[in-house]
Amino acid sequence: MSEKKVKVLLAKKKIDVHGRGSKLIARELRDAGMEVVYFRFGTVDDIVNAAVEEDVDVVAVSIMTSGHLHIAETLIPKLKEKDMSDSMVIFGGTIPPADFDQMHSHGVHRTFEAGLPGGTVAGFINENVGKV
Repeated sequence: MSEKKVKVLLAKKKIDVHGRGSKLIARELRDAGMEVVYFRFGTVDDIVNAAVEEDVDVVAVSIMTSGHLHIAETLIPKLKEKDMSDSMVIFGGTIPPADFDQMHSHGVHRTFEAGLPGGTVAGFINENVGKV
C-alpha cells in the first residue's frame, strides 16, 4: 500500500516575472515525491479557491514583488473560513528578513529567502506537514 503524496499548491502572482525560481522549487518538490499544482494567481481569493478545489496539504506562495504582508494577512483568515486551517502556509521569494516575524504573526508557518540551497523547502515540508 502506497503512502499518500503531500500535495502542494505553488502559487505565484501573474504579474511576477520570476518563473524560473518558482519552477525550480516546483521541481525540487516533485523530486522529493510531492504532487505539485503550479498556479498563477491574481487575487488571494484565487489562491484560496484553488487550495480548496485541489485539497492541498501546503499552500506555498512565491513572490518577488511587494505585497507579501498584505497577502499573508488576508490569506490565512480566508483559508480558515474554508476549513483549510490544517494546510501549512509558506512563503518564499524576495521577502526582507525584517518581515519574517510579522509574516509568522499572520499565521505563515515559514518564510524562505530567495537563493536557498536545493532541498531546503522540500525538507521543511517533509519534516512539518501534518504538524499544523
